[in-house]
Amino acid sequence: MSSIIEHKLGVVTSAYEYALVNKVHIKDGFMLGGGKDYKIDEAFESAWGVELDSSAHVHMTTADDNKTPLIWDYQLGSGRVVVDNFGIYVKAMRGFYSASYSLLDDVGVYPVINSAAFTLDDFPSPVPNGDGKYIKHDYHMNISEFYTNVWWPNMISLSEKYGIKYTGVVIENYENDTSGKIKRQSDSSRFTYFGNMLLQMGGEIGYHGYNHQPFSLSNVDYGDAFEYHTWPNTKAIGNSLNELIRFTNSLFPTEEKSVYVPPSNILSVEARDFIVKKYPQIKVIASSYFSKTFEYEQEFAVANDGMIEEPRISSGTIIDDYIKLTMVSELNMHYVSHHFVHPDDPLDVDRGAKLGWDRMFENLSKQMDWLYKAAPNIRNQTESQMGGAIQRFSSITVTKEVTDAAFTFKLGNFVDEAYLMVRINKGEIGKVSGGELEHLTGNLYLLHATNNTVTIQRK
Repeated sequence: MSSIIEHKLGVVTSAYEYALVNKVHIKDGFMLGGGKDYKIDEAFESAWGVELDSSAHVHMTTADDNKTPLIWDYQLGSGRVVVDNFGIYVKAMRGFYSASYSLLDDVGVYPVINSAAFTLDDFPSPVPNGDGKYIKHDYHMNISEFYTNVWWPNMISLSEKYGIKYTGVVIENYENDTSGKIKRQSDSSRFTYFGNMLLQMGGEIGYHGYNHQPFSLSNVDYGDAFEYHTWPNTKAIGNSLNELIRFTNSLFPTEEKSVYVPPSNILSVEARDFIVKKYPQIKVIASSYFSKTFEYEQEFAVANDGMIEEPRISSGTIIDDYIKLTMVSELNMHYVSHHFVHPDDPLDVDRGAKLGWDRMFENLSKQMDWLYKAAPNIRNQTESQMGGAIQRFSSITVTKEVTDAAFTFKLGNFVDEAYLMVRINKGEIGKVSGGELEHLTGNLYLLHATNNTVTIQRK
């Protein structure tokens, strides 16, 4: 590294080896969720081993004895240099880069969604399939009794504690028939019992499937990845969707249902096009932010065909290091949380059944506690409400004007409101017109814009 480059980066000395980044420490006040350590999945020697000039402001380091600087800013003449030194470029780190960019100017600003949604996948549904031996061992109940007397009361308590609005997505049956021949569900008592309680709690009902077979045609080969069946044609897919819509309308006739969650996050291109063209009542598809084999990967956006793309960020009750990192990243990138829980998690060893439901629920509760301490005023929304927030977020543009007297933001494509993350790097704020500022942490604020022009006076 040349001395000129070292000076511009705020580096005093530079070793020519790299530092292992297996855990990071976010300085308190830099990002939402700061003041804590976060482990890095599949860590490697990705950072420079450096020492910094005393005038450099360090915002993130490795969480080890070396405390290798990972994010810092450095004044250079009349400008500012910001360095990201962690060398990890996966999707789960986006929030760290957006936070870094916001350090560059006197004020940093970018649109966010401001929404926390929580989906109960396969809910309501028939009694889930799975191994109930852990339920029987811990609770001396069968699966049906466990859901009525333990699982659902726990989920209610979580909702009441944090104000969560559940979106339950319906599965009519667990049969594997993909021929398009329909067998109607004869027992609707569980659906109405759980569904009506969910609605009374401020939640909503969405679509998951007539059965749990993803919408893929015969040109898809799952190989050894899944035991799912494919569908012969879009007519068979249409028959199943028509039955699911009929069934949910018969149970909840006054509720608008506009959200579709693909089983196992699998949705073929052909099936997605078919849904968009034939089912205009479906306005939101909620799949996955991260793709695995066959999964439909999404961004938070409105697609060119008008469908709202609303990916889940995290799921389950085994809250591993990757989930924790992703949640803190997305809280700072989009100011969003979108978590899925499956009722049959306590029946599946791969999803934590051996831990026992008490431990699984404790894991989930701790992560929700982290979320609402990091962002206590984030909006709790159903999936359709989040869809509306994504529509507003995806269209907003921001033009920034900075003078000695004020920061002015002019918003393009403004409808009725918008949310923006604002970092004040220089000066103190005075009167705000055209919106309201909420202090989040350090010099970071959430701006609720109620006009297409917002002015923040500078003291």
